[in-house]
Amino acid sequence: MHPVTPLRRAWAPFTIVAGWAIHDPNSAQQRLSQLTATTLLLASAAVIVGGALYGFLSWWFTHFSVTDTELRIRTGLFFRRTAHIRLDRLQAVDVTRPLLARVAGVAKLKLDVVGAEKKDELAYLGEREAAELRAELLARAAGFAPEQAREVGEAPVRNLLHVQPRMLAVSLLLTGGPWVLLVAALAVPTLLWLATHNVWTVLATAIPMLGGAFASSGGRFIKEYDWTVGESPDGLRIDYGLLDKAHETVPPGRVQTVHIVQPLLWRRLGWVRVELDVAGSANGVLVPVAPRAQAAAVIGRVLPGVRVPDAD
Repeated sequence: MHPVTPLRRAWAPFTIVAGWAIHDPNSAQQRLSQLTATTLLLASAAVIVGGALYGFLSWWFTHFSVTDTELRIRTGLFFRRTAHIRLDRLQAVDVTRPLLARVAGVAKLKLDVVGAEKKDELAYLGEREAAELRAELLARAAGFAPEQAREVGEAPVRNLLHVQPRMLAVSLLLTGGPWVLLVAALAVPTLLWLATHNVWTVLATAIPMLGGAFASSGGRFIKEYDWTVGESPDGLRIDYGLLDKAHETVPPGRVQTVHIVQPLLWRRLGWVRVELDVAGSANGVLVPVAPRAQAAAVIGRVLPGVRVPDAD
């Protein structure tokens, strides 16, 4: 059994406090004014120490082992849970590295199993150990013997598409949705301030709206940065992310539907966005932006025989 490196975050206390402040802003303002700086520092330290302790204990009680037929993951601090993942039903192993995980030099494995509604996770391993375990698991799933699986290594990848950051940025600027949200995020709080002169009402309205505007533009750029699609024997591989790095695989035969999206301002440039539904995967993007011909070529690899119609 191997202990898994920790990197957990506990945000529940912040969510509770934020909800209370929005629900009763006058009382929240009064209570906060009564708190001393020392009290706030002690409370913050307690939350940080508590979260760190919970993460350490979660790691300490997480173990995994690989047998001849399955991968076993045992987790749980108070309630023990053991996942038995059959290697012959393993279709893909994705590697994700959130920002804090990259700083710590660790990674998370997400395991795609035939017939499972969601992916099991193994978090966290050293980056090199995660890559080696991923290669070994996929080799075992492909039928290699245990003594050969470690020597096979990562399957070769042929690059199909790479989205340049400049193209991604321009495509987001040519999308109307973020601009509408940004204008609304500036106009609505201003009108509320003129009508109520209540700073809490303005903040409770402005923060979510500004967050939505950022998520639809800057957030998408950060997530879809350096988007690369490659082809390997185990399916299409997608790598992306500026802060949180992700390495995902779209297994053959798991794509249910494909959508081609073309905003109005993209049509003159001939750009499209390809979205897809994959059984057991939360990722719904195949190509964030690309010329229509390149997007059609990628669709042809994930759905052989499907022809993308010409633009109207």
